[in-house]
Amino acid sequence: MTPIALSASSPPPDAESPESRDSMRRLRRMAWVCAALVLAITTLSAWLRLTKAGIGCTDWPACYGAVWASAAPALPASAEPSATVLAVRLAHRVLAVAALVLIVVMLGSAWPPRRHGWRPALETGALLAVTLGLAVLGALGAQSPLPAVALGNLLGGFAMLALSLRLASGRPVGAQADTRAWLWAVFVLMLLETALGGLASASGSLLACDGTGDCWAKAQGSPAWSALNPWHTPVPGGSAGVHWAHQLGGWAVLLLAAPLAWRLRAHDGYGAAALLAALALQAVLGPLMASAAYPMALVLAHNALAALMLALSARWL
Repeated sequence: MTPIALSASSPPPDAESPESRDSMRRLRRMAWVCAALVLAITTLSAWLRLTKAGIGCTDWPACYGAVWASAAPALPASAEPSATVLAVRLAHRVLAVAALVLIVVMLGSAWPPRRHGWRPALETGALLAVTLGLAVLGALGAQSPLPAVALGNLLGGFAMLALSLRLASGRPVGAQADTRAWLWAVFVLMLLETALGGLASASGSLLACDGTGDCWAKAQGSPAWSALNPWHTPVPGGSAGVHWAHQLGGWAVLLLAAPLAWRLRAHDGYGAAALLAALALQAVLGPLMASAAYPMALVLAHNALAALMLALSARWL
């Protein structure tokens, strides 16, 4: 077996001073808190997005996707958000503001780069940039039905979690050339699978088909693939192809990422065990969600596990 080695990046000149070590420990603790905040924020955001799509609505499943389906009865223009929706929105905003303040403090701790090196400084700067970008996207696209808005929120939240975990973990785990290519392949595949999942949920495709075979049969023809375009408003019958691709992508992630995590277990036991556990749970959740008609709790768990899987893989890059 090819040995796995830590990334050979040299520490900053003053990394051995007690003050620098204490400062780095504080930065890592703040990053762990930030990761917890981001995971809560992405879960609340997913709840709002899925509730808007109709999951958990009164006349399920007929009401699912009514926000886009032109053939479905329109929602009353005077309908006010429920107390639960208003409470979740408030919690989402409060946690988002708390995360922003924490990230600004983290940036002050990470800069200038000579304190802890360029990697923490750049990653904290990227974390702030993504946070501000999501704030702008939320302000400008709150009422937009375009899947691109939901996809941007989803990928942005996942990116924040990945950056937070990298900062919390200290130096990233590296590998020799053959394993590093494998790591990048898993990361890119997970990123594509996340995007497909975002398009599937944003286009109201959870009930577009039943099983891989049925999804493939319904995906024949150009309208069934129209949901791949995030800049077009979803149309009825246009999401079976995305649903089929997302199902196949999930199995591809499992087959490629599980042996990688097993390979890395001797060097990063906790990270490998966490990824293996998340993969196993996702493999169970997929069929369970479909058989139970996609209850909100299982869909949110699926979303949170996907975020953790992407963040764990990014931690090794």
